[in-house]
Amino acid sequence: MVPDPDPSDFDAIAAAKELDDMLAESSTARDAELDELAKQLAAANLRADQAHAEIEAAGKRLATASARELERRTREILESFLPVVDDLDRAVAAAKQVAESADVVAGLELVKRSMLAQLARFGVSHVPALGEPFDPQRHDAIATVPVTDPAKDGRVIDVVREGYLIGEETLRPAGVAVGKLAR
Repeated sequence: MVPDPDPSDFDAIAAAKELDDMLAESSTARDAELDELAKQLAAANLRADQAHAEIEAAGKRLATASARELERRTREILESFLPVVDDLDRAVAAAKQVAESADVVAGLELVKRSMLAQLARFGVSHVPALGEPFDPQRHDAIATVPVTDPAKDGRVIDVVREGYLIGEETLRPAGVAVGKLAR
């Protein structure tokens, strides 16, 4: 059995100092631990912010790429209808050669107008080329034709295939014959 301590041996000041020292040690360790945890939290927040920024940037890149692909496919589909309009033009020209085909001509022209109206809903418009100055952005020079009139030099003399825009951009350039001054 342990003898009871003598109350006269108890030093309250020393005990208080010892308790203060223990609390100070504990507080310093706790502060160091809290500092370390705060650093870890700041690093984790930084990594999370960076990951969020990367995800946001990837989302924007994906949206941009998707929009470009959608535009490319839309242009491709719309352009695929242009040969049909060309065929209607040829059919109208051929039908006009037969005197009794006025009703056929009228029907073909109606179908062509309807087709062009549907394409116009998607921003497609015809670009008249005949007589215009040659523009490599809007015209594809298929041939050159010698001309004697200086006013026709560098101008579209004949249109082999009509050109179309989508908005302000060329969807399909007109296939044209360009006048070249004969010297």
